[in-house]
Amino acid sequence: MYTDQTLLTFGKYKFTQLCRVPPEYLLRIHQAKSYFNAELKEYIINNLERIIQRRDGIIPTPIVYFPCKKVIYISKKEANKFLESIKYLEQNHKKPVRAYECDKCGYWHITSRETFDSKMKAHEFRYPLEKLKIDSKN
Repeated sequence: MYTDQTLLTFGKYKFTQLCRVPPEYLLRIHQAKSYFNAELKEYIINNLERIIQRRDGIIPTPIVYFPCKKVIYISKKEANKFLESIKYLEQNHKKPVRAYECDKCGYWHITSRETFDSKMKAHEFRYPLEKLKIDSKN
């Protein structure tokens, strides 16, 4: 079931929380009965009075608080899609290489930091003799 915090994953206001979608847009969908899915239909019908009050300025649009200031992606798939799109672009600074789920906001972000395991593997590949020395001590 959709709530005010649900992000739209389609349409003109893709990746916008329902409470931040202009009420006129939701009312147009309702009037045309062109709901994208059953959950959106249920949300609009259950919140129709509040949507009309937002449109009329009776109740304010809720302020959305994001605990982190990073670019958000709704899913790991969306973050990886972005990473794939920049994979072959040239840039002067370090390029993001992986996606991770944020503990603060619950959305996905991208980072240029590799995981600890991948750094160790790269080190072992570059310096195999050091790895042999370490292994022989154990």
